[in-house]
Order: sequence, then C-alpha cells, then structure tokens
Amino acid sequence: MRWLELTSPATGVRLHVRRVIDPPAPPVLLLHGLGVGGSIWQAFARRLLPDLAAVAPDLRGHDQSDAPPTGYMPVDYASDLIELITAENWFEPPVRVVGHSLGALVALALADLRPDLVRWLVLLDPALDPDLTSPEIASVSRLRHAPPGELEPYLLERNPGGGPLLARSLARLFRAASDAAFEALRTRDAVPGGGMAADALERTPRVQQPCLVIQADPARGGLLGDAAAAALVQRLPNGQLKKIAGASHALHASHPADVARAIRDFYSSVPGSDSR
Repeated sequence: MRWLELTSPATGVRLHVRRVIDPPAPPVLLLHGLGVGGSIWQAFARRLLPDLAAVAPDLRGHDQSDAPPTGYMPVDYASDLIELITAENWFEPPVRVVGHSLGALVALALADLRPDLVRWLVLLDPALDPDLTSPEIASVSRLRHAPPGELEPYLLERNPGGGPLLARSLARLFRAASDAAFEALRTRDAVPGGGMAADALERTPRVQQPCLVIQADPARGGLLGDAAAAALVQRLPNGQLKKIAGASHALHASHPADVARAIRDFYSSVPGSDSR
C-alpha cells in the first residue's frame, strides 16, 4: 500500500490530505474525530482494500491543516470538504464518506449541504446520545496544555492495548489541535443534546443517502446508547444500524476487522457502489 501526502489547493482553509494511491480503488473519504488527524486511519485503511482506497484529510484546526481562529461547527468542516471534493480530480462525485465521532457529525452536514456530492455515508459511534458524554474531552483538553509527560500516561491508561507508541502519537496530535476545536464542543458538554448534537439531529431527516450507523458498546465507552441509536436510525430515511459488542468509542481502533468488514459489506450492498 502506497500513500501520497499533499495540501489541497484551497482558496480558503488548506487541508493536509493523505490518500492511498496504490493499489488503485474507488476513494472513500475518512473523517477523524476531535483532536487527532487523518494519520489515525493509516493502519485501518489497509483493511478497506481492495474495495476502497482511503482519502484521509486533517480537518481544519487539526494536525497539519490550517487552523483559523473561529469556525469549528460541522458546517464549517463540511464547507472545507466541499471545496476539497470539487477541486480535486481524483474524486468523481458522489463520494463515499466514513466519519468517526466528530467526523460523523461532519459527514451528516456534508450530506445535507451537498447531497449531490455524497453517495453513501457510514457513521462510527456519533456522539448523539443526550444521556452519554465523554469525560475524556475535558481531561484531554486540560492535559494537552500540561507539562510534557502528563498527557501520555493518561492516554496509555485509557487505551492500554495501544501501548506507549500510540499514546505518544495521540498526545502529539492532541497538542497540535486548535483550542477553538475543543472549545466548540463545550456547549454539548454543558447542555447534553445541545450544540453540535442538536445541529446533527436536525439534519438527519434530510439525509436521503444510504447511511450505516455503527454503534460502539456503551459499556466500553461508546457514546451512543441502544435507545438513542435506534432513534437515530429511525430519523434517517435510509438508515441501517450495526452494533459491535465490546467495541470502545474508537471502534475502528479496538475492533478494526469488524468495522472494516461492516463498511465493505455496506459498500457492496449499495446500488452503483462498484462505480469508481
């Protein structure tokens, strides 16, 4: 598998993008969660081949992309992606989109704003349950500004199976992320179901594209409970639900084979998905 890294020729916010160029396959846009970057998909992307070739941008304010002082709602991230999709000749819209957590909310905004650009979408454990919030957001937001060496042990404790190398890699990404990106989620933390969650839920009835929701296990830190997951799929005109037992919120890391298999099966089931 061979990757190419480039910066989008945007007139607004420039995005750093990693994409698989060998072996060739239909592109799938992979959208990461809060505070990390497109690099977190690199190990997972191998599991999507030979069906799908990953295109993994750093969202605005994350890793190597531009970080404007404001504009960190899903619509802002989606606007950057609209420019990316329409500017690059390696996309042939409509595109396939997979988003995790924050990236799932961005995927919904993209599908709503420009339905002509999205063929189908997969939402990985979107944080859309008013009864579940993540304590990690506040902890990471605080520790990323703490003296060196404090964030890494916390991340290792939360992800013991990942080892020290993953903890150091995640710490670097979290420290590079914009403060404004974390600030944008405070509304949701202060008022469950508010802010970004309310925006995403308002959009769901308008998202006509086939949509697979992959739910993590709330008992293992998933942020979408069973009732909320069922309600979300009911709001989506063409929604499907799959739950992966034992999966953490970062289910593409804790259960990559299961998640990749679900995405590939969904890809095969959508009419016209074999088109490049």
